[in-house]
Amino acid sequence: MQQRQSQGIVTVPGDVVTTPGRLPEVCAKHGRPASRRVKLALQSRTRISGSRALSGNVLSVGNRLGQWAQQVRITYVRDWPLCRRCALRRTTLLTTSVIMFWGGIVLLVGGFVARLVIGHASPALGMPVMLGFGLPLGAVVPFAIGSLPRLTRARTSSDGESVLVESPHAAFAARIAAHDDSQ
Repeated sequence: MQQRQSQGIVTVPGDVVTTPGRLPEVCAKHGRPASRRVKLALQSRTRISGSRALSGNVLSVGNRLGQWAQQVRITYVRDWPLCRRCALRRTTLLTTSVIMFWGGIVLLVGGFVARLVIGHASPALGMPVMLGFGLPLGAVVPFAIGSLPRLTRARTSSDGESVLVESPHAAFAARIAAHDDSQ
């Protein structure tokens, strides 16, 4: 297994991440014992040619999506280890996202219903309506931060044959290296 410690990236072969039980029993981010194992899909990073400024029409957007679909590689990972801290962070961020989204919808609908009930415009209703618009849009932030690829700091390599883990904990990297040496 290749380890590029100069960049802080550890390369894990695809067969290790797709086979249950072959990943270490420690979290890649913190090096703590895994309290939970999750399935996730990791994508590779792609570079699309052409200018984004000139892709304002439907055909250009379709062309860029086609290029992206041809270049992206996806690896389906089984049993990725998460420690209690990572699992709690994910749960907290996703719960925050759900509360922001549905809370914003309730505020928006409540503001409009209150306007209909009182029969005239009131400046006091402006804040709930504005929050009702803003909170669902802002819910994207904790949702993205709590995503598994972001929490694990992992992505598929450009050739799709391995998974790259950025800045893994030393315990995770050592167990990956030891696992590779034993085979």
